Amino acid sequence: MEQASVRNLTSQLAEDMGWLEDHCRRQGDHTSQAGELRLAEALVRNTIGPFLDHQPPEPLHVAVVGGAGVGKSTVANMLSGTSAAEANPQAGFTRHPVAYTSANGPLSWSAHAGFLGPLQRLSEPSPANLDADVYQVRRLPAEAETFSLLPRFVVWDCPDMTTWASSGYVFRLLEVAALADVIVYVASDERYNDEAPTQFLQMLLQAGKPVVCCLMKMREENAPAILDHFQKEVLSKVGAGTVPCLAIPHLTAEQLADPVRSAGKYRIPLLNQITVLGEPPEAARRRSVRWAANYLQTAQDRLLGAVRRDLAALHEWRRVVLIGQVEFDSRYRREYLASEKFERFDEALVRLIDLLDLPGVGRMLSNALWALRTPYRLLKGWAVKALRRPEAPGLPERPVLEQALAGWLDSLRKEAVRRAGSHPVWAYVEDGFNRDLGDLARQRFEDGLRNFRLSQADEIDRTARAIYEELEKSPARLNTLRGAKFGLDLAGIAGSVVAGGINWHDFILVPLAASMTHQLIEWLGKGYVDSQREGARNRQQNLETKHVSGPLAEWLAQWPATGGSAYERLNLALRRIPSGIRQLNEAVTQALELNSH
Repeated sequence: MEQASVRNLTSQLAEDMGWLEDHCRRQGDHTSQAGELRLAEALVRNTIGPFLDHQPPEPLHVAVVGGAGVGKSTVANMLSGTSAAEANPQAGFTRHPVAYTSANGPLSWSAHAGFLGPLQRLSEPSPANLDADVYQVRRLPAEAETFSLLPRFVVWDCPDMTTWASSGYVFRLLEVAALADVIVYVASDERYNDEAPTQFLQMLLQAGKPVVCCLMKMREENAPAILDHFQKEVLSKVGAGTVPCLAIPHLTAEQLADPVRSAGKYRIPLLNQITVLGEPPEAARRRSVRWAANYLQTAQDRLLGAVRRDLAALHEWRRVVLIGQVEFDSRYRREYLASEKFERFDEALVRLIDLLDLPGVGRMLSNALWALRTPYRLLKGWAVKALRRPEAPGLPERPVLEQALAGWLDSLRKEAVRRAGSHPVWAYVEDGFNRDLGDLARQRFEDGLRNFRLSQADEIDRTARAIYEELEKSPARLNTLRGAKFGLDLAGIAGSVVAGGINWHDFILVPLAASMTHQLIEWLGKGYVDSQREGARNRQQNLETKHVSGPLAEWLAQWPATGGSAYERLNLALRRIPSGIRQLNEAVTQALELNSH
């Protein structure tokens, strides 16, 4: 993949995840999922992006994280070899990330596009309790390099991890945690099992971050028991596997002021653990990138699961819309098509029967048979008129469609009002009906109705004409049917004569036989025409669905996710994120293979 494409990919993926994270945070009950999305977004920007952009592996990054007041700044001082970090007994004193690096070390690691997301670098030193979306870099004296991880590592003192709802602290912390090649998780003997820090630790372990745990502030004689309890009650429950755990008991004021010379007993084992995890730097950085890419792939369902309720609400809205479409179509069929006679088919039946009469000289025979049927025809006409009940006039097509639309929209409005408190999607739909959603739907209906009129303009007439035109275009078939009809008439007449002999009652039997054979032909013709009529109804129903109810249902179903709404952006993010993760994994795999040679 070309370098420009890789940069566009990482930028787009981070942006989509960032939007999704912000969307979850606004929901109120998805704060922990929002945190996981921020970590994923930050992994793309701060770990994978720089690697694919060929950033050097050194310096590696160590992030010191943990709950409030557990001693993170004290550990940061031990790692950096100074007392530069403002250790303070006040919980929450460190409110933005502070990086400690060597006096002459490079700062190119902070120049990558999107580095630390919304955090801006402070140009001047500031107190660690400055509460803003910033970070600062503090260069330490050259002598600190002799007694610390510098210059091969940058040491980050991070804000507290207290609650997922703390959007400022937590998301500043997550930016640095994603950047880190090694995590030092700090807990005190009083607060090593707090819920939020433990969840945070579990998330970092799932992301593949190497972790070293430091338990602080206990009595030295209690350290073994507390370490054992921490491993059983915390690490085993988060699936940590083998994680190094060190104890750093209460430190005196002298040890806090000069950790290099006075706290070496506790400091050196910690340095050794981190040094081992960072050797060699190239392998450590490849591990960070590989685990970050794996985390994005394996956690994808969980990352997108934060918006599962949104998707469920959108799908439920679509289901309700489609139920309304079914009722709309059924009402059109029931109230219009079922009672519509399509009189052109009755005319086609007459034309078909006339077409079966013999032409030319045979016309005289057909006329003679017609005359024979006169008594029956007159009697039949009288009986039909006497027995026929007056038919209720069918409703015109347009009023039926308009009433069906009104019922459809009314049912959707009522459903939106009923469910408005269950999810913002329904509240958004209700608000749409209070504004102009109904009017917009009627405009869509009118557009579809015009297209429907154009498509059905000659459908019925064409189908009715085809009943007899197909016969006219096939003389052989037509003549066969004519011959069969005439033969049936002759057979009926001959049969009546043979059965009764030539006698006065032939004046009754012969016309009756001719009438019965003709009636049979009419029944057969009517059955055929009625089947064509029903086919025309089905085609008209399909045309209505294609041009009226179908497009309207699709528009209504998609309406909450259109017009610049949050749900439109949600759909866009959900389409792009899986594809972006897959492409990013392919790019990482290729880069790691090249980097290993």
